[in-house]
Amino acid sequence: MMSTVGSFFRPWVFGLSLAFAASSIRGQAAWPPDDEQLKTYLMGEFIAIDGYDASVTSRLKDGGVTDEQLRRVLMSVYTESETAFERAKDQYARMVGKMRRANSIRELGCCADDATKTFLLNLAADQTKDGSLRVIAIASYLSAADAEETKDALIRFLVTSNRIGNDMDRSEIYTFAYTAWQHSSPEKKLAICEALQVGLAHEPTHWVFCSGDRWLCGMSPRYARSKERLAMFERMYATPVPDGELFDKRSLIPQLEMMRKLKVLNSISTNLSALQERDFSQLLPEDERFALEMLPETPAVVGTAQEKPSRGAHKGIYAVAGLLAAFALWLGIRRKRGSA
Repeated sequence: MMSTVGSFFRPWVFGLSLAFAASSIRGQAAWPPDDEQLKTYLMGEFIAIDGYDASVTSRLKDGGVTDEQLRRVLMSVYTESETAFERAKDQYARMVGKMRRANSIRELGCCADDATKTFLLNLAADQTKDGSLRVIAIASYLSAADAEETKDALIRFLVTSNRIGNDMDRSEIYTFAYTAWQHSSPEKKLAICEALQVGLAHEPTHWVFCSGDRWLCGMSPRYARSKERLAMFERMYATPVPDGELFDKRSLIPQLEMMRKLKVLNSISTNLSALQERDFSQLLPEDERFALEMLPETPAVVGTAQEKPSRGAHKGIYAVAGLLAAFALWLGIRRKRGSA
């Protein structure tokens, strides 16, 4: 069985291949595709049930599709998908529009210029949009932003009065920050770590704190063995869990006991004002750059505190739902043909 909702739209991909072949026969360049061909192809690929394969974008760029063309086409896909999503008359049409909209925003991060980054930042700040789209815009922005821009964005969406209010959405910022960190310069890695330190110091929700703490420990061994981290855990343990929040504070005890036994603790900064004033655009000394370029091993103190599952844990459910929706569409087409 095809693994995409777009299995029914694979003729688009076949048609795209035919168009390339036909242009070759006429002696025209078959590659790269023009805007309409590229748009048709991406709209088909963007509705993959198991997720759009980002390596497709890399292959398109390696094959001659420029950043300018990719930006142009992705913005067109987003605009068209946003309109389709808002005008959708059934659940299937909304799902298709939502998938195309999200993937177009996600892929903008690999070809963004300054204007695109401004668009992504404004989209992330738009409270009329649903939270998942705003977080995808943040993720895309973080992949394209420099160190200073990254610091400012993380402060804005994790700490300030304009922060992402939904706990689930806010927790995913830490996940996407880790993804950006993996492919960043030493200066940007440091900016991400220091911004997340401040974010966790201001985080009020127990399980969001635990989730962000796990990601940051994977990026910064210094944070993982710091007295400020111990103080954060002590603060969270002393803070009552709101009614209705399914979190067991006893899950914090192993971390507390382990950290209290450490004889030497580092010191880090969780001061918001100091972070805002720090300039990450300056190159770090060579020894610091080398240390940050080395991928740290996950410390032994990570992973014992309770976390709430992220949206990623439900991808299997979404996949099944998408397949059922696709089957319903296919069945409807057959019935119409049978009655004709």
